Amino acid sequence: MKKKLTYKQRLLYTLVGAFLFSFVIYNMAIADSIELAFKNSEFREQIAKSQNAPEQIKILTKKIKQIEQLVGTNKDYSSVDIHQELLESVTGYVQKNNLVLKDFPQPYLTTANGYVTKTAQLTVEGGFINLLKLIYFLENNYTVGKVVAVDFKTSKELRTRKRKLNTTIYIQNVKTETHEENT
Repeated sequence: MKKKLTYKQRLLYTLVGAFLFSFVIYNMAIADSIELAFKNSEFREQIAKSQNAPEQIKILTKKIKQIEQLVGTNKDYSSVDIHQELLESVTGYVQKNNLVLKDFPQPYLTTANGYVTKTAQLTVEGGFINLLKLIYFLENNYTVGKVVAVDFKTSKELRTRKRKLNTTIYIQNVKTETHEENT
């Protein structure tokens, strides 16, 4: 017996067949094209990001140099007496700019987390602008350590009743602790 299909059944079978055919076509041809389009857009984004790569490299190298300068790994100052170097720098500047070096104690060392921190302290007396210039000089020209703190204080002399400005400058040098295993 031949079974005759009604129009509704033919339409239903045609729709199911079209759906299956479109699913197969999508998986075989269109899916790869869409995937390639997404990859293409990702590559374009990567190219756009890498356009300024030299600038990013410069920024990162500057950050690395700053970190190395803070940690003290960029130069070896083990043979240099940091305290003597600071004394020479400050003494020359103080003599030229009419300042008085009041106090220059021995630096103290602290060791923590694998780093050795050497902190030097110096007290200088003089005018405010000259003291600021000294701090600027130490920040820019003293390469063995960094100025980490400054304290300004005024004092009044009892004999002359004049006020004098003193500044205490703290300079630190941080370097990695050397052990027998590390060397």
